[in-house]
Amino acid sequence: MIFLNPCIDVAFKKIFGSEEHKRVTISFLNSILELINNDQINDIQFLNTEQNSIRDDKKENYLDILCTDQNKNSYIVEVQVRNVKSFDKRLVYYAAKTYTLQLGAAQSYITLKPVIAISILGFTLFPDKKSYKSIHKILDTKTYEHNIKEIAFAFVELPKFIKKESELISNEDKWLYFLKNISKQNNIPEPLQTGEFKEACSSAERMTWSEHELNSYENAIIKATDIQGSLELAEEKGMIKGKLEEKTEIAKNLLAAGVSQEIIIKTTGLTTEQIRTIKNS
Repeated sequence: MIFLNPCIDVAFKKIFGSEEHKRVTISFLNSILELINNDQINDIQFLNTEQNSIRDDKKENYLDILCTDQNKNSYIVEVQVRNVKSFDKRLVYYAAKTYTLQLGAAQSYITLKPVIAISILGFTLFPDKKSYKSIHKILDTKTYEHNIKEIAFAFVELPKFIKKESELISNEDKWLYFLKNISKQNNIPEPLQTGEFKEACSSAERMTWSEHELNSYENAIIKATDIQGSLELAEEKGMIKGKLEEKTEIAKNLLAAGVSQEIIIKTTGLTTEQIRTIKNS
């Protein structure tokens, strides 16, 4: 068996974002958000993941999954493999926009329902936190009471999830193991051979994908690789620029101290022309 990586957005949407596999998504949401008893999600409705712009705002959002439960609470699920600048701010923007878009022109604020944003991350967002999952809510800073329940966030940092197959106990364990490790497996792991877990594994199996779906998957990987290459190039240029600025500052100090140009060139590695430019400036 060959399993595709469920953390590639195309695969994630196929597995967790389709009406056909609704019970997979329900189990996943209940597990990650630790919903039990009357708080459990029993049914969901998938919504259009393209958020239209607000008023004159030209920024449009394309979410991985957007759905509502039986109580009309909204759930955003985003998979982010690589860290990008201001990712946390972007997620807050998504949640706030989803919240405001509920309200039509003639509707009352009382119709607004909570929005919960879940991020599955392939990187470490909170290096000082030991746990792989953190749930953020609006709390009273003195009593820690949770009176305002309109927006909440859950972050799962997959690099911190290190449980082995033999250590999987809870449904949350199984879902996170599936996300992080199924593409490395040749067969369905024993803890995932029942119910919605087996269904998710079957959805991730390459043989079940059409040629069109596989092309979309491959294109998503190429796009992600290109983006990563661009980020690395920008970072490399930034490092070069930083080193040049550092050398320039050293050269300025040496020139001010009366050190010869020859010694400055040997010390900093700058060219004669660069030293001349620094001296003239």
